[in-house]
Amino acid sequence: MRNKTWYRAFLWVLLVGGLILLAYLSPTLTNPLNYSTDDFFPYWAAGRLNLQGENPYDGQKKDAMQVEVSGHGSNTYPVSIMLNPPFAVTMVMPFGLLGYPLARMAWLIVSIASIVFSAQLCWQIYNGASRQRWLAWAAIILFGPMISVLEVGQISALILLGVTCFLYFTHVRRNDWAAGVCLVLVAIKPQVFYLFWIALLFWVIQHRRWVILASFAASMLGLTLVAIMFNPHVLAQYLDMVQQGYLPELATPTIGAYLRFFWLGTDKFWLQFVAPVVGGLWMLYYWYRHNPTWSWAEQMPVLLLASQVSAPYTYTYDQVILIPVVILVMTKIGQNWKSWTNLILLAVYLAINILDLVLHMKLSDFWFVWLAPAFLIWFILARKQLISPPAMVALASPTLE
Repeated sequence: MRNKTWYRAFLWVLLVGGLILLAYLSPTLTNPLNYSTDDFFPYWAAGRLNLQGENPYDGQKKDAMQVEVSGHGSNTYPVSIMLNPPFAVTMVMPFGLLGYPLARMAWLIVSIASIVFSAQLCWQIYNGASRQRWLAWAAIILFGPMISVLEVGQISALILLGVTCFLYFTHVRRNDWAAGVCLVLVAIKPQVFYLFWIALLFWVIQHRRWVILASFAASMLGLTLVAIMFNPHVLAQYLDMVQQGYLPELATPTIGAYLRFFWLGTDKFWLQFVAPVVGGLWMLYYWYRHNPTWSWAEQMPVLLLASQVSAPYTYTYDQVILIPVVILVMTKIGQNWKSWTNLILLAVYLAINILDLVLHMKLSDFWFVWLAPAFLIWFILARKQLISPPAMVALASPTLE
């Protein structure tokens, strides 16, 4: 297909269209009026502050930097800051070397590349047919959380990259050192995929894959040491930020937040962890039932969805990590996408994403607690109709090279 003229022309049109889109988005994303609502600004400020040996978790310094580059401060309470551990600060430090407009565009390109590469990798992992690849790309382009994560400049695209690369190095091409390195990206926000960590611990113990944990620990230590080289106090500053009680102020689209903000009182912080406790108990049962034939390719979509439904803290843009779920379903729909069952599944998928995008124009993220359960129900229906037990057996078969 790559030798066909129309295919090469299509790639050129796609490339030119992408460049035009970047040129169109550039004035919007780099407009100083948007700095206060753009999630990338706290990352950029944290990286820049740490490079200067200052506290990357200081909201006042971040706000002063925002006033300096845009002329106005934050209009939110509490002031948005980077909440990720010091090893993640190292990841954003290179962007702090650039001016904000250029850094924002570079971040957008990195995010798009992470999503595209992850989708491509998932298509390979789930044995998607080359001639149906267009269906996967169409599904990703219409995926609401993907659009959200690019719009607000969140770091969740890197988490997706870590998830898919870990899946590749454990299911397709075994490399435990590389798999451990990938875990550092997943650990940027450990709460959004918290069930994975329980399963990983059990799996490593059962199969004695200690190299993965060693590689993970070494990678995280190395990145943390880089942050410390520029700012020796960054660990203490991170712990101080955590102890300041910033997290209870966040109204996230989660079960715990709804229990607190709607019914039982915002002062009852422990309610934030009711759903994760239930999820953790379910994970114990799920592992007990499936560990004899455990396959990350088979179980990853289930863990992704269950984690998002019951996470203590997550936002809808974090659901970009559900792209492996979408790709898995699309590989099965692509085998006979013209059937009524598959057309209905496609219509439901489209409806969920359109509703997400339209409502986001009017409502804050807090009102979207329904989105992850909607994708879970869609996946359950798709799995029942499309992914038969023989297909799952084939998926779980060793494909390591």
